[in-house]
Amino acid sequence: MGMPSARASASLSLAARASAIVALSAAATAPAARPSTLDGPVPRNLRPTLGAAPWDYPQPYLDGCHTGWDGKPSVNACLYGNLRSRTTIAIFGDSHALAWFPAVQRVAERQGWRLLNLTMSACPPADVRLWVPSWNRVSSECTSWREQAIRRLARERPAIILVSGTRGFQLADSSGTVLSGVARTMAWEAGMKRTLARLRPVAGRVIVIADTPLSRVDPPVCLAQHPTSVLACSTPVAAAINQSWLEAERRLAGQAGAGFIDPSLWVCPSSPCPVVIGNALIFRNAGHLTATFAATMSRRLEQAMALPATAAV
Repeated sequence: MGMPSARASASLSLAARASAIVALSAAATAPAARPSTLDGPVPRNLRPTLGAAPWDYPQPYLDGCHTGWDGKPSVNACLYGNLRSRTTIAIFGDSHALAWFPAVQRVAERQGWRLLNLTMSACPPADVRLWVPSWNRVSSECTSWREQAIRRLARERPAIILVSGTRGFQLADSSGTVLSGVARTMAWEAGMKRTLARLRPVAGRVIVIADTPLSRVDPPVCLAQHPTSVLACSTPVAAAINQSWLEAERRLAGQAGAGFIDPSLWVCPSSPCPVVIGNALIFRNAGHLTATFAATMSRRLEQAMALPATAAV
């Protein structure tokens, strides 16, 4: 039998990659074993309160250090923590990356580090063409912001870059065709590989934080409607966590020589996934953590980053 042509080899390679993605998706659907979520009324000392929850934002939202959809960059330095420190840690990604800011800020303060925030709404860190349905076009704003952010990271050369982003976005190819299914996953994987390849040489360590679980309801609204049952507002684990996406993030981080942190058991420690842990409200809306809850995860994040334990400030 003769050698296959270059075109045939490319087709076989594409088919093999597609098959691998489908196989991974099928093999990684079983959620981790979790205890049952207990029911009960909404805690009287809930933090934040249901009324305050929708506005329980991380600090960069409030001081203009988180870029919005329009791509208009902040005029501020967007630096926090010990500004005189020679060690910088950075957050890079979309609003799901920014959700971890309260936890990272506490880590930076305990370690005496400077913290750089580089985040943009709905702009994944992967080098991809983000499609915005309401604009009916690719977001050049996202592409431009991402490039500027990576260039700044290259100048700053942080000791650690924490990278994270949501899985809830649409992509397009070079012709502007919106991608779906395996094609979308492959485009995201290729884009994430390119981004991690650019970040690895400019940082001491790059750590990917997996996307957080999602809620199928707006928790503050749902809890207001069900004050006697927090369980009424829970989300099945399979609906909250896309296991195949989680495993793809883990695999890509490993291939790039980056660290990987999976916070899904922090956010969803029981089944179905709760909206309240202790007296902390987890979500401010269906897709974002409250700043209050994220801050309570700082010690866990610090341990996951393999940092030495320090006394609380």
